[in-house]
Amino acid sequence: MKKVINEQTEKMTLNVNHIDLGKIDILVENGFFSNRSDFIRAAIRDELSKNESFINTTIEKKEFAIGIAYFGAEDFEKAIEDNHILDVNYIGLLVIKKDVTLEMIKKSVKRMNVKGTLIAPKEIKDYLKSIQ
Repeated sequence: MKKVINEQTEKMTLNVNHIDLGKIDILVENGFFSNRSDFIRAAIRDELSKNESFINTTIEKKEFAIGIAYFGAEDFEKAIEDNHILDVNYIGLLVIKKDVTLEMIKKSVKRMNVKGTLIAPKEIKDYLKSIQ
């Protein structure tokens, strides 16, 4: 079975205490939010907005790229050929394609700091965690 990548959203699971959940349900039942997920998305947007200045400063200071990116074998082969060591700071969705080998990563990546979602073979994810 082929895994489908949703480029728009990532599913999160969280635990909420029973009292807070009940309060959320009151807001939903009274039309403040269409459902619990709508409430959570609104709360997340509110917190991100409150901290926007700090986030933007951090993004600029650490030179993060933002968006959706796919890295395949050809990208790492080119880095190896050019003797270029990659130091990646990324926010969003970064996908390392299945044609990439761990050996390519070891030869071409100094660090891969991904905030958001990294999709890669397990051995590559494990290696990238080890070099943080």
